[in-house]
Order: sequence, then C-alpha cells, then structure tokens
Amino acid sequence: MNEEKLLSALADGDIKALERVVKKYSGYVCTVARNFSRGALSEEDIDEISVEVFCKLWNCRQNLEIKIGLSAYLSAATRNAVKNRFRSLPPPFEDITELEISSDILVEDKAEISEMMECLNEGVEQLSPKDREIFLRFYLYGEKSSQIASAMNLSESTVRTNLHRAREKLKKFLSERGYDNV
Repeated sequence: MNEEKLLSALADGDIKALERVVKKYSGYVCTVARNFSRGALSEEDIDEISVEVFCKLWNCRQNLEIKIGLSAYLSAATRNAVKNRFRSLPPPFEDITELEISSDILVEDKAEISEMMECLNEGVEQLSPKDREIFLRFYLYGEKSSQIASAMNLSESTVRTNLHRAREKLKKFLSERGYDNV
C-alpha cells in the first residue's frame, strides 16, 4: 500500500493502517529519538516517545495534511516529543558544585578546584535569571546557542551576547575573589 492510500486509510480510522505505519516506521522513530537525544534518554524513554508519536498520529488522523511525507512528519513529531521529554525532566545538576572532579587530580588541587567551583556557583547565582539560564544551558547542559534561542524565544545573537556578558561578569567576580588566572 502506498503512502497516500495508507494516510487515507488512517484518516478513515482503519486500525490496520496504523498497524502498518507502526510496523514500517517504529524503528525509524526510535532511531530519530535516540539520535536527537544524543544518548541522554534511556531505551524505556525512547520506547515511550515512540508510542507517544504513534498515538499522536492516530489521535490527529482526521486532521492530517501531510505534504512533506510521512517519514518527515514522524521525524518532526519525534523531535518535538524528545524536546518535550527534556523539558519535563529535572536538570541533571542543581548547581555547578555538583559536577564531579576527576580522580586523577591531587587532593590539594581538588580542594582548590572545589573552592573555586563554589565561588563560580556564587557568581552564577548573581546573574539575572535569564542570563543564568542561558549560561547553564550552554555550559552545563551543552545546548547549542540556536537551541537555547529557540527554547527561550530569543534571537541567536541575543543568546551569544548574553553569554559573552555573563562570562565577563563571572570573570570579574572570580578576579575580585582572587581567581585571576581563570
């Protein structure tokens, strides 16, 4: 059955058409979710997202106007489901001081690094809420400036400018506390 007939059968409420779509595209949806999440989600989360995407497809079947192809539609729906899953998860760290320090570092150096990280966390807390969120998303969670801009409804240049200003404020804050070589 070609894609157009499959979509028509779906719109008519044919459960067999949904079964065909799931059978044909479930591996693809899981792969998109796995790749888009960059390994940050468990296989259980990936499976849940897959089910969620196909449920959404079924629930919206009568209003579907897929002009870009079913695989492209499912890919976009999967990426959106992954983004929503990330938004619902708690942040992996409450603050910078929870990051692990490598075991290869000497005990004295670990204490100094830990002290500096506490100072850095103090500095981050003094940033405006918007700058703090941008800074943590970029440096702690590894999001790209384009992702941050999209999530926060900002332009990418605004995100980069705010990052630059936050770095300057933190550099000054650390310098005032004796961390000049940072």
